[in-house]
Amino acid sequence: MTFNNRTAFITGAAGRIGKAAAAEFARHGVKLILADIDMEKLDSVVTELRKITPEVYGISMDVSNQKSMEEGFNEIIKRFGKVDILVNNAGAWPKGSSLETSFEEWQKVINLNLHSVFYLSKLFGEKMKEEHYGRIINLGSIAGVVGLHNFCAYSVAKARVMMLTKIMAMELSKDNITVNSISPGMIADKKKPCNGTWLGRSGTGDEVANAILFLGSDDSSYITGADIPVDGGRTLGPHTEK
Repeated sequence: MTFNNRTAFITGAAGRIGKAAAAEFARHGVKLILADIDMEKLDSVVTELRKITPEVYGISMDVSNQKSMEEGFNEIIKRFGKVDILVNNAGAWPKGSSLETSFEEWQKVINLNLHSVFYLSKLFGEKMKEEHYGRIINLGSIAGVVGLHNFCAYSVAKARVMMLTKIMAMELSKDNITVNSISPGMIADKKKPCNGTWLGRSGTGDEVANAILFLGSDDSSYITGADIPVDGGRTLGPHTEK
């Protein structure tokens, strides 16, 4: 895959999918700026990735806090000048049904999983517009496609992320900026049997990272507004015996 002197910013980079995506970009020579709220874990990821490439940098960011996002954005632009690839990966999926979830919990989940995607895409999108180039990749979820029982706020947030992706794809298309989402499902630390997917196994962070890598590359220039499920066929419908 082709990356012409690109810089990527990944949120939630200390997590399973974030660090896997960072590793793939590193192997392809992309300069990396990684953010997470857990700096101890992030420092470990940065140290490991610098064995692949020296161009890896970590910053602290709380994507549920507007000031933290603005400060992080300003620091990145001041230090690196631009970001070509934005991966909105940070999020959390606390359990809670529609009747069990308090209003405060609802706001927290929506803020973390949806508002952060909007605001970081807005900040970096404005800079990408100046550069007339950009790749924005949002992490959705199969929960946003078919819903997930007892994960009400999370499912709603991810569904909204997918619609935000489509709207921003339309709005930014004239500026050579593509906006896409990826919806993982049934992802684990390693492949293992899973009756919930048509492939009969769970997926891994590396498999999601491969999709992120492609959408972040120069080669994906004719894809925008799309959602790519990485779920072993989970959203095709109920699994039955073949």
